[in-house]
Amino acid sequence: MTDSSERAHPTTERTRAKRRPRVLVMVSAGWFPPYLEEVAEQGRAGERPKVWLYDLPYEMTVLDQRFVTGPSKLRRAVYRKLPLPLAFAAEAFRVRRNYDAIFAWGAEASSLPLALALRCIRPGKRTPLVALYSWMSTGNKARLLRLAWPGIRTLVLPPSAQAEFARKRLKIPAERIVTPKWVVDTDFFDPELAKAAEEDGRNQGTAMICSAGREMRDFATLIAALDGTGVRCHIAGSLVAGMDDRWRAELGDRGERVGLPEGVTFGPLTPIEMRDLYARARFVVLPLHPSDTDHGISCMLEAFAMRRPVICTRIDGQRDALVEGVNGLFVAPHDAAALRAEILELIADPERAAKMGREARRLAETEFGMTRWVAALTGVLDAAVASGRDGARS
Repeated sequence: MTDSSERAHPTTERTRAKRRPRVLVMVSAGWFPPYLEEVAEQGRAGERPKVWLYDLPYEMTVLDQRFVTGPSKLRRAVYRKLPLPLAFAAEAFRVRRNYDAIFAWGAEASSLPLALALRCIRPGKRTPLVALYSWMSTGNKARLLRLAWPGIRTLVLPPSAQAEFARKRLKIPAERIVTPKWVVDTDFFDPELAKAAEEDGRNQGTAMICSAGREMRDFATLIAALDGTGVRCHIAGSLVAGMDDRWRAELGDRGERVGLPEGVTFGPLTPIEMRDLYARARFVVLPLHPSDTDHGISCMLEAFAMRRPVICTRIDGQRDALVEGVNGLFVAPHDAAALRAEILELIADPERAAKMGREARRLAETEFGMTRWVAALTGVLDAAVASGRDGARS
């Protein structure tokens, strides 16, 4: 029989066990607008890859500029005077007891200050924080994480080089770190959806390749490698971090075609246009500046899903997806001559490229699929929720 105190208070352990866990989601302040649910709607309409977050089995509240968590007018006025990441951290701390867990998807600028604040609370009283990061070894982030990690229940670091840095350099206990492999939407990036584009690529006569992305891209080396070859290539990217100043000045920040080798074009594409570009290309080139994280992993996995091998710069952080000679090739950093040789050799051997592409698609489906990724994060968040409830009972 249920006693009167349990009938009067619906948020008892029995009731809480029946409902879906409530999770507060922190995301980068630079993402919006469009807001995440709008991006998810575009994914459901087939206009872009799916937003995996909404496959997690929780009642989720996304903390963004709208502050749907309901701060007072006075508090909103204070938040407007703060840098947005700090306002997010303050609001998450204020409402933490309303949630079974907090999940930070990137959002280092807001979730690390939150972790510092949570560290000051007795462990059994903390709302568990799960943080998914990708590049924490840079100066300020590393210093802050060294102080803040006790406030994080689980640190999700898919790049193995970053997990290694966290364990060895920051001395974060291994049991606090998980390293699931990254994810790609193999239903959206499906070569069967771009058959017409693939056939168009075959009918063009000369083979085409492509590249994409923005952060830490070494497009200058790629352009130098292509100069004089006549190889057609479209670069779907932005000229930002790591770009040679000379090429940035010549190409323009919006990708105007100025000073490009014959057959090379430059400019951003929509997700569907990007899928068609992968289909038309014989393979994908991923030129990178050296770093200790897996820059370019999204582009690489999209190419794999589209049955395209990748020629990638060999950097320390890019070690978890490309298997030399199986689904792609590595080249030395900043070596235009070596990159040119690999491009020309692979173009001249379409059977080898096709074989590596088939293996790339197989690995994308078996090791980087959406179902596996969602299951891995669900396991992490379920454990965090359970730890929070255990702490509340103690």
